Amino acid sequence: MSRDELTKIMLPEEKIPKFWYNVQADMPTLPPPGLNPQTMQPLAPSDLEPIFAKELIMQEVSQERWIEIPSEVRDLYKQYRPSPLFRARQLEKALDVNSKIYYKYEGVSPVGSHKFNTALPQVFYNKIQGIKRIATETGAGQWGTALSLACKLFGLEAMVYMVKVSFYQKPYRRSIMEVYGAKCVPSPSNLTEAGRSPGEESGQQWHSGYCHQ
Repeated sequence: MSRDELTKIMLPEEKIPKFWYNVQADMPTLPPPGLNPQTMQPLAPSDLEPIFAKELIMQEVSQERWIEIPSEVRDLYKQYRPSPLFRARQLEKALDVNSKIYYKYEGVSPVGSHKFNTALPQVFYNKIQGIKRIATETGAGQWGTALSLACKLFGLEAMVYMVKVSFYQKPYRRSIMEVYGAKCVPSPSNLTEAGRSPGEESGQQWHSGYCHQ
C-alpha cells in the first residue's frame, strides 16, 4: 500500500528519536530572557535552581540543535511511542483543499495526553540529581496525572496541588493520581503560606479538600 493510501502511519520502535530538537538553534532572533520577579532583572540559571533540576535549566538556555534523550527515558517512551500519525481525510474533504492534512494522536499515552512526554525526562533529571520528592500544580489534572505516573516509575514522591474547582468536578483525575501514589490536595489549601492567607483574612480554613467557615 502506498503512502497516499494510508490513513494511519505507525513507525516501529527502532525509529524512536535519540535526540530532542532544540528550536532555539534555528531561531534568527532569540526570545528575551524571563525576568526574576524579585529583582526584575533577566533570569540567570542560578535563579532557577530552587525550582528546577540543573540539567533542565541547562537545556532551557542551550542553543545546541540536538540534545540527547537519556536511554532510561527512551526505554519508557517505547511503551507508547512512536505515537500514530493519522491523515485527516474527512477534514481535507470538508475544506475542499488539495493539501494533505495529518495529525498526531497522543491519546495512546498511558495518561491520555502528550504531557507524559515531558514529565518523564523532568522526573528523570530530578532523580539523578538526588531529588526525592516533587511538588507541582495542576489545573484539570492532566499534568498532575502525567507527573504522578512519572514519579511512580522513577521512584520519587509526588505532591500535586489541584485547582479546587477541578478537584471536586473531576474526582476521577484525582483518583488516578492517587493510584499512581501521589498525594493530591485542592488548592488553595492550608498547606502553603499563599493558601493560608486568603482563608485567614476571610475567616475560612481549608482542610484536606473541605472548606470550613
